[in-house]
This record gives sequence, C-alpha cells and structure tokens, in this order.
Amino acid sequence: MSTAELVLRLLVAAALGAVVGLERQLSDEAAGFRTHLLVGMGAALFALVSIQASHDTRIAAQVVSGIGFLGAAAIIRSGTTVHGVATAASLWVVAAVGMATAFGDWVAALVATAVAVIVLRVVKRLEANLLRRWRTRRAELVLGLEPAQDVDALVRRISAAGMLVRNVECRDGEGGRSARLSIEVPAHLSPDTAADAARPLAQVRELTWSG
Repeated sequence: MSTAELVLRLLVAAALGAVVGLERQLSDEAAGFRTHLLVGMGAALFALVSIQASHDTRIAAQVVSGIGFLGAAAIIRSGTTVHGVATAASLWVVAAVGMATAFGDWVAALVATAVAVIVLRVVKRLEANLLRRWRTRRAELVLGLEPAQDVDALVRRISAAGMLVRNVECRDGEGGRSARLSIEVPAHLSPDTAADAARPLAQVRELTWSG
C-alpha cells in the first residue's frame, strides 16, 4: 500500500467518524465530534498496522474488545435511568467504520455511517413520538363513596373513557366509605379524565399519577 493511499484511508476514516460525532455533539452528548473522529481514525490505524504486519488480523481484532472500555465510559447511570447507551453504540459503529475504511471496503463504511446518522437523528424522533403515543401512565384515584354506591358502575364509567382499571380497594373509615383505584392512562389522555368520569357518581378526594 502506498503512502498516499494509507493517508487517504486514515483521513476518510476520520471524516466518517466526525460525521457521526457531529450528530452526537448536536445532541449534547459527552462523546461528540472529536471523540468519534479520533475513534474512527484510531481504529483505521490499528487495522492498517495489522495489514502492514503481514496481514496479521489479531491487532485489528483487539479493537473490537478495546472499544468496549471506551463505550462503557460514555454510559452514565442516574438512579434507575441509564444515559449514553446510544453514544456507546455509535462509538462501536465508528470503530467498525474505521476498520472497514482501512481494509478498503468503502461502500460498507459509507453505508454504515449513513445508517448510523439516520438512526441517531431520525429514528430517535420517531421512537419518541411512538412512545408518547403508546406509553401509558399509572394513576391512583381515591374516591369518597356513598354507602350503597356501586363500585362496578364507577369502573365501567372510567373504562368507557378509555382507561384501564387495574385494581380497586374499598375501605370503611372515620371519613366514610372510600375506594382507591389503580388506573393505566394512555398517553393521549390526561389522568384528570378519570376523575371527570368518576365525579357524577362519587367524590374525588385525591388523584396522583406518575410518568
């Protein structure tokens, strides 16, 4: 391989990594433009060294496991929420793109870069819209009941409004008879809809929800 071709493959690997990194930078991720550029170029350099060393692919193979440590650094756990998994995956893809470029597989490198950017930028928005549409929220509705109130009638009214009543607990206390309903509310509805559906038949004492 000539020096000019070697330099070209390094520069292309760096450029393709930078394209993915720019998207991560625009998404305010910790691993952004420079990190992805360096990962792409570094992976290509390891692959080129393996080619020059009598086509010893063991050096390039170590990139696959080595990039895992860098990807792990991009993942941040906050309580039960995990951030940075997509960025860790993008670093892994950029390393593969760099290696493909080094081995001269230009089509695979270009297609993988384009798909990565589309997934990170376009599919992310589509995924968010689908989640907003289909995800449900959990609500707890506490109602004050008349002694002879039919709880099943309340459940039917709330169900008719488009919500799912998961559990009903009835209690008798100093404040009179009450019922606590656990409800799943579709994303396109407000939990207040459950309270509105119950009001003609019962007194709404408390409404809480999560999500």
